[in-house]
Amino acid sequence: MDDDVPGLRSVLSREGWPYASSDSVEPGDPGRFHALFGRDSLITSLQLLPVRPDVARATLGALARRQGRREDPGTQEAPGKIGHEFRDAPPESFLASGWPGRGEFSYYGTADATSWFLVVAGALGDPSVPGWREAAGWLTGELERGGGLLRHSPGAFEGGLTQQGWRDTIDGGNGGGIARPDGTPAEPPLADADTQAVTVAALRAAARLSGDDAWAWRAEELRAAVTAAFGPEVMAIEGTPAAPPPGQVVSSAGTPVPGAGSQLGWLLWADALEPAAVDAVADRLCRADILTAYGLRTLSSDAPQFSPHAYHRGSVWPFDSWLGWGGLRAAGRHDAAERVRTGVLAALDRLGHHPELYAVTDDLEPLPIANRVQAWTVGARWALEHEWDGRA
Repeated sequence: MDDDVPGLRSVLSREGWPYASSDSVEPGDPGRFHALFGRDSLITSLQLLPVRPDVARATLGALARRQGRREDPGTQEAPGKIGHEFRDAPPESFLASGWPGRGEFSYYGTADATSWFLVVAGALGDPSVPGWREAAGWLTGELERGGGLLRHSPGAFEGGLTQQGWRDTIDGGNGGGIARPDGTPAEPPLADADTQAVTVAALRAAARLSGDDAWAWRAEELRAAVTAAFGPEVMAIEGTPAAPPPGQVVSSAGTPVPGAGSQLGWLLWADALEPAAVDAVADRLCRADILTAYGLRTLSSDAPQFSPHAYHRGSVWPFDSWLGWGGLRAAGRHDAAERVRTGVLAALDRLGHHPELYAVTDDLEPLPIANRVQAWTVGARWALEHEWDGRA
């Protein structure tokens, strides 16, 4: 059955959930994410849901069994929270930074895995999925603590991720994470647009799973806050928000981090913007500094901190472009959406395997840092070929 999805066999665990990447398949392939990653495994599960719902169930089950039960400021475990990364032993980079112990590694430093857990459970439409109520409870608490936005900060362990949306980073190396125009990493607490988008979708999923309209109201509150805080040129909000006046969700959200990029596709995909804001965001996403012949740039080529080879600041990721394709379709930009779809598929045909990311300059370039077989690229290829956008 794995043959229904080319490449799936190399990333599927014996328990049926996908590793984030395969082991190294050729010399130079880092193969560094051969583990259960909350965000990656869940997005892959959503991409393959129409053809392999068993993958989604296995992933939800594996993550629910590892769901946070207690407060731990080091690992950032918290009740109801879905974890970031699970391995039999800690990665060497964590050990070098002082991670305590060499036993089983369970790390919860992620802003959005809990939201993706709810999205996938909602897409299955099965209220019997274990852990979703606890996940929704964690989400509610975090939105309250963040003044109406979902914000993330590093934990007490010094070697952990300092930014924890999908553009996660420890120190901004290789162009990782979200940076200010001068290239310095944005400071926590950070509310990135991508995380807010999937959290709107997660709250709507909780409404479907529970049959309780209160979750839909929370989604609308967050949608209003996102529309107020995130315009076409804003990638994230950094800093501590001002306390809102009584009866308001967000007052001063913090300091905007400028940067148009593929996050605009996430906002459209999740229907995370009020109707009046959609056209400006869709227009911006369709401009040539983001929309290339091979997918959507993570950051506009006009941005001062842009590099086509940077991990999160200008490269193109197939899974990210898949979400943007769905967002452009939802916004009625069908020609641009089709350009994204066919461009990503053409890139994968040329590069071979299922690379994590690539560069688009005057042509298409492979990147040495990229895992050659990344699960959510496997999923993106299948979903783009079968025109499945994962939207509820």
